[in-house]
Amino acid sequence: MKGFPSLPRNVPPEINAEPWLRPEARIVVGYLFLASAWIVGSDLLLTSSAFDQKKIATLQSLKGLNFVVVTALLLYFVLRRAFDGWRMAEARRRLVIEHARERFRALSAYVQDLREKDRIRIAREIHDELGQLLTGIKMEVRMLENSLADRDDRILNPAIDKLVEIGELVDDTIASVQTIASGLRPSALDNQGLVTALIDEAEHFSQRGGIPCSILVEDIPNTIPPATSTAVFRIYQESLTNVARHADARRIDSKLSVEGNVLKLAIHDDGKGIDPLILDNPKSLGLIGMVERAEGVGGSVTFSPHPEKGTDVVLTVPL
Repeated sequence: MKGFPSLPRNVPPEINAEPWLRPEARIVVGYLFLASAWIVGSDLLLTSSAFDQKKIATLQSLKGLNFVVVTALLLYFVLRRAFDGWRMAEARRRLVIEHARERFRALSAYVQDLREKDRIRIAREIHDELGQLLTGIKMEVRMLENSLADRDDRILNPAIDKLVEIGELVDDTIASVQTIASGLRPSALDNQGLVTALIDEAEHFSQRGGIPCSILVEDIPNTIPPATSTAVFRIYQESLTNVARHADARRIDSKLSVEGNVLKLAIHDDGKGIDPLILDNPKSLGLIGMVERAEGVGGSVTFSPHPEKGTDVVLTVPL
């Protein structure tokens, strides 16, 4: 995959050097040599009769100061070397983590794209091919029913009644096929746009779950990219599913708007509120999927407990 940052492959030569050739070893040897020379030289000077007592005291002070200065310099070079190595290792670790995150995001976006394409293909095949077959069966049943109804033989009444039942069963099957196809990929999302798809989803959710769900839509441009429309719709759909499963809410209010060239979807429910610890739970696959979908289109999604009651889900996507 293109666009990933490359990892540094050049290893500093001193890392593979022999222990006695490394910079810290040279610093210690130099320190020992200088300190030993100073000790021996100062002792020789101190034992010399050429110095009076005052000069000897001054030399003693300089000798003690020398140890402090040399020790401080040694610690500086050693610690600088150690911290430089730590900084380099930390920078490399961050680069590796960011590299892995970029690869994971790209893989997640690729998987989501494949899944959405499969949903579109399966939904169309179910709606078109299976729907056409069921419609053909329905027409044949109706033709047979009308043919038998034209006869005056009462013996055929049970058969006609059975054909009527079969026709009703075919109608129910066609409705189920349309529901399944719409669940895989709403036709309104491709044909009428994001706003209509969100409104239809809110209405269907209210009918299925019995929870009033409303969405307020402000001025939305018609040129929203398909990938962004799909991500916003799926995140909205997953949010409603989470509310139905976990929130025990009585109402859901949503708002879709554009603020400063940023598409914003805000969802609020009056349920029991989200547990902050669940956001860091690796088993919260639904929330993780919502985050990945948002990041896949350059946006972000936040989950927070409402100050009064319930949970707020806010999705922002730059247009």
